[in-house]
Amino acid sequence: MTLVQLKYFQTVCKYGNITKAANELHISQPSLSNAVKELEKEFGISLFRRLSRGITLTEEGQMFLKEANNLLAQAELFSERMYELGGRGQTVKLGLPPMLSALIFPRLLQKMREQYPGTSVQIAEGGTLSNKEMVLDGRLDAAVISWGEALPDDLEALELCSEEIFFFVSSRHELAEKKEIDLCQVRQVPLALLAEDSFLTDFIMERFQAEGLTPEVMVHTNQLTAISRLVENNTAAAFLFDHIIAENGNIAKVRVRGLPPVKVLLIRKRKRDLPPGLKNLIRAAEQEFSEKPVLYTPVQP
Repeated sequence: MTLVQLKYFQTVCKYGNITKAANELHISQPSLSNAVKELEKEFGISLFRRLSRGITLTEEGQMFLKEANNLLAQAELFSERMYELGGRGQTVKLGLPPMLSALIFPRLLQKMREQYPGTSVQIAEGGTLSNKEMVLDGRLDAAVISWGEALPDDLEALELCSEEIFFFVSSRHELAEKKEIDLCQVRQVPLALLAEDSFLTDFIMERFQAEGLTPEVMVHTNQLTAISRLVENNTAAAFLFDHIIAENGNIAKVRVRGLPPVKVLLIRKRKRDLPPGLKNLIRAAEQEFSEKPVLYTPVQP
């Protein structure tokens, strides 16, 4: 018997289905079935009843699951204590796009400091698209990203919130009085967009292309204060998440017809074992963002 076999058994019990369990564990169905059969052979018991519509635990299987859960929990606690003893695994490398840094990170860091003061966070600033690739190749432990499509199978995600996209423009601009606009109305408006590795920039450009439009992009920058100034001075307009820059009499926000809300996710690479620091980050995110309204600190121009 190994801890890996017990984890496999636990996952099969979670889904009551070999195929779904194998997909989560990223192993083949025959390998997973063999692992369960080896446990049954070793102890001389039947763990599952095979039915036409799936599998269900036997009485012995229910007792085995209870003991396996206890043992795996103890093993996890042992690993965490040993990591703490050696001072390893308590620093998390987290990717943060500039815009989401303003929306998400202050709250997340505050929760981390309250609940897990022994865990530190190293921030890598970059766009969503770059950070996603860095999580996949192991250079980052996790990243906060905005995303609107299916994620690669190698990634797991925790949804933190969703954000609406608005068109921010000077209050002196003719579009400032509109309640809602179409993309065709802004095709000749100079735009200050986030860097080209930003999900939002990629998302907006795809929408223009889908309508056969070519926007007038004046500058790409991740400096949110600079974007705010450009908007306020009526030099450029910007597509940003709600509340990123404050409406103050000099800046107006206008809803754009056809732009859906975008999910904000905490992503990590699928692994069987997570270091304690990354577990703490995930727990803090769940505690802070689960079924709670999102509070913001707008950038003041």
